Amino acid sequence: MKSNYLKINNIKHFFLLFILLGLGACTSDDEGSDPIVEQFNDPIVLDCNFFKEARVLTDDPYAPVDYIVTCRMHITAAIKIEPGVVIEFEQDAGLEIDDFHTADGSLSAVGTAEKPIIFRGTQNNKGWWRGIMFDSNSTLNELTHTQVLDAGGKPFNSNGDKGAVHVYANSRLKMTNSLISNSESYGLNATYTSSTLTLENNRFTNNNAPAVVNPGYLNAINNTNLYSGNTSDFVFIDPYGEEITSPTTWSKIDVPYSVISNAIKNIRVRDVLTIQPGVVIEFGAETQLLIYEDGGGIKAIGTAAEPIIFTGVSKVPKAWRGINISSKHAVNEIAYAEIHYSGLDAPQGNVWLWYESLLNIHNVKFTNISGCGINYRVLTGQGSNPNLTIGENVTVDNGCVTNVW
Repeated sequence: MKSNYLKINNIKHFFLLFILLGLGACTSDDEGSDPIVEQFNDPIVLDCNFFKEARVLTDDPYAPVDYIVTCRMHITAAIKIEPGVVIEFEQDAGLEIDDFHTADGSLSAVGTAEKPIIFRGTQNNKGWWRGIMFDSNSTLNELTHTQVLDAGGKPFNSNGDKGAVHVYANSRLKMTNSLISNSESYGLNATYTSSTLTLENNRFTNNNAPAVVNPGYLNAINNTNLYSGNTSDFVFIDPYGEEITSPTTWSKIDVPYSVISNAIKNIRVRDVLTIQPGVVIEFGAETQLLIYEDGGGIKAIGTAAEPIIFTGVSKVPKAWRGINISSKHAVNEIAYAEIHYSGLDAPQGNVWLWYESLLNIHNVKFTNISGCGINYRVLTGQGSNPNLTIGENVTVDNGCVTNVW
């Protein structure tokens, strides 16, 4: 099997070393026999227009590196890469799978456990090349048993998007059993809307950060993947992109989540959002979780051993707003959770309910917040919200527990 990491910069020197080692190992029994010298082929340097027609890239067992990419190449046809292929990229080179001008742009790179497909830099430096950008909605787009190494350097577009693997708007990618490592930026960047993303059994490690996604792709960030061992060990959630408009599970993974503060401050929920026990979410400045009345629901139920932690990036009161519920959904429940450092714009912070919104809250601890832990509005003549149930073990270490508007 071809070595996954073998790089030969001078084939002639390798041949000489191989012959000398062979001669040194000879004994009197094999004197006079010819040394066996294995053949090694040079890589094929691809023309920058090579992927404008359908191609199949094959593994040369005698080439430590099969292909060299020297530029930013557009894939506008169906490209298939076979198991065992090694492709190296010169500085700032990259692949962009593009179906904007043609419906045929796709990349299918399906290796095996024994013969992975390897995309890496000609030098083993973080950010040496751009990476792979999927701007295609083809069902053929797949990375399985692949390694994407040394990428995440220059951005792919004028928006400054960086990532070893980048999924653009209205695109599609299935990535399984793959390694994304040594990226100067994100291992995975999927912040645009309306794409289809499947991630299973991948490892993101030794990158600046493992991944950044918009809230609409939270189902793909599941616990079959590993995200630890990076400079910044968070999966970043960018609320600027897609809303949650289908049933979504926010899974416990091996690192916390961090909600980025940008022009959009809300993670907008318009269907049922289930948050698993043990999930830790850090919220950036002025951000909040917003449960809309048109179908939105929240089911955040931890356990005594694994509470759900909602906290701020900054560890000071008012670091973020809190959880805003404008929904009467029957699933609305927050239990066995901790809420830290919230309360910006209180009383519309911490946990805040609109008129007659429904919530069952119990076994929740508020720590270092500003204002009341639970705030809700009522209709004229009402003394309380009939849909709000405050159960046992709701505690706050400063301020009040409830506040009626």
